[in-house]
Amino acid sequence: MTARPLDAARDGLIALQGQLIAMLVAQNAELAGRVGELEERPARLERATFRNSGNCPLPPSMDDQPGRVPPPGKPQRGRRGKRNPGKQPGAPGWHLAWSQNPDRAVPYFPRGVCACGADLAGAADLG
Repeated sequence: MTARPLDAARDGLIALQGQLIAMLVAQNAELAGRVGELEERPARLERATFRNSGNCPLPPSMDDQPGRVPPPGKPQRGRRGKRNPGKQPGAPGWHLAWSQNPDRAVPYFPRGVCACGADLAGAADLG
């Protein structure tokens, strides 16, 4: 059997398409690398715009500028659990109890004038 002219043209077309596919694969790989570089650039620029006094030598007055993110807050001291700092309620001596028989009594009487202008010298002791 002899090769027909259509078979030769088809084989040439297939070879040309193979070369075109190889060229497009190489170009696609090059463009994929370029896309990776271009995706990294906005992230780098974004990090630069979100600088604040907590992560660079900017003064704290620059933290409230448009596009700036405030630094994260510091952890609270003394609030590790549910207890308040200092002596805990119920511990001995956490308050000064009233005494039925105090050692001494000091009377305190108001002096001066009231907000209405009346003299407080003759005011009654209510305590």
